Amino acid sequence: MIIKEFSFPEKNLNYFVGISSLIVKELTLDKIFDLLNTIQNAYDNIMVQFFNKNLILNSNHVFYASYHTFKAFSSETNISNKKSIEFLLYLAANRQIKRAIEHFGINDLIVNQSVLHFCIISQRNNLKIIIEDLLKLFNAKAIEMNLDDFSIDKYNKIKEYFEFNENQINTILKSHGIELDDIKPNNNNIKNLYLAIEDLICEKMALISLEKSSND
Repeated sequence: MIIKEFSFPEKNLNYFVGISSLIVKELTLDKIFDLLNTIQNAYDNIMVQFFNKNLILNSNHVFYASYHTFKAFSSETNISNKKSIEFLLYLAANRQIKRAIEHFGINDLIVNQSVLHFCIISQRNNLKIIIEDLLKLFNAKAIEMNLDDFSIDKYNKIKEYFEFNENQINTILKSHGIELDDIKPNNNNIKNLYLAIEDLICEKMALISLEKSSND
């Protein structure tokens, strides 16, 4: 499991984020959500959410969404009244709850594959205890999750989903002092292209946050 501590200077607060995977057996989607509510109700000020990793660029994608979720509720600019839904909205970098759940939430197909990926946000350094309780409650086994591989196929899917164009990507690359002769992804340039996509996703998340603040 990856666990990181972050700070929110505006409110002088620290928070902890953990991401990991588990294997579940013989659980329905409804039962999983029931158990999810149970674990969240057992602790104060936490969020636990399962997510579909197919359109997750890397672990930073999850950490950025966690930051914006925490920031939104701390500053009372949240779009949803549930942290778990707010988290999916920021993963999707989109204000439409239906779209965020469809592309980043779990469904019956994912549950049938038995491997679930999850994120926990807590204001206390208690993630290891929460995870132990979660595994017991779900009768599950923790497994390694690697979100930080570089894949041309994943890059193309994520670029298409977020509707990023080559001009945007080139602009970001130039801001990092990177000049590419060929923007088509290959094994030589994929790390740089990931860097550009990551920055663009961050920008979209920030825009959602700004839109909410300006509307208020």
